[in-house]
Amino acid sequence: MRPLKGEDNCRLVRFVSRAPVQSRDPEPKQSGGKRLHMELSVSRHPIPYHLPIDSDGFKHIVTDGSIATKQLLVFLSHDVYDFIRNQSREYSPQEIGGVLLGQYCIDNDTRFLIVPTAVACDLGSATPVSIQFPPEFWQRVEEVHTSEFPGLLRIGPYHSHPGYGIHPSGTDRTTILNAFSKPHHISLIYDPHSDQIGFTCWDDGVLKTPSGCFIYEHKQPEDLVRQLMDARPE
Repeated sequence: MRPLKGEDNCRLVRFVSRAPVQSRDPEPKQSGGKRLHMELSVSRHPIPYHLPIDSDGFKHIVTDGSIATKQLLVFLSHDVYDFIRNQSREYSPQEIGGVLLGQYCIDNDTRFLIVPTAVACDLGSATPVSIQFPPEFWQRVEEVHTSEFPGLLRIGPYHSHPGYGIHPSGTDRTTILNAFSKPHHISLIYDPHSDQIGFTCWDDGVLKTPSGCFIYEHKQPEDLVRQLMDARPE
């Protein structure tokens, strides 16, 4: 892949390029077209946090897609949203992907995710129907996560489906959704042909129908990231 045009405009998105990174870990088991780092067995509890819709710091919250009822809500940063859309269109018809970092929250009985940042992958190989996340990418995610965003969680991967919708494929079900299966995990899919975005998640062992997202802007995005990191000190 070549560098994405205008990628520096997204302040909180980290772009993992082909700069050499030596992996010290064995290569994760590969199934189908996606390689995943299988260290995601820990469940996390949601932290108390005000629902963004009711918070003064959030502005211009809009929906993209139909929001499913009685399940996890996702609030996606406009920067990350724009980056995924632009990257998907730039590389189409090849798939693109990366990992979302954010916080798992609860307000009364409403569970939700706030996703202010992401680590995009420019390693491995991609085709119109698959993308590989090699060990070097997962090592870089670990480095970025621990050094820049401690306290946030690895919410799950995002990837594009150029021309075939936002429903997870059979390969997605056996790789991504098998690895990212905890209550705070999602898999985000964007189709650049139809300009649709949606996420899937598990609920008591049942894979939910794709739901749309809330797209937000924040008055002080860097302050928001610090607040979310400090809210989960472990």
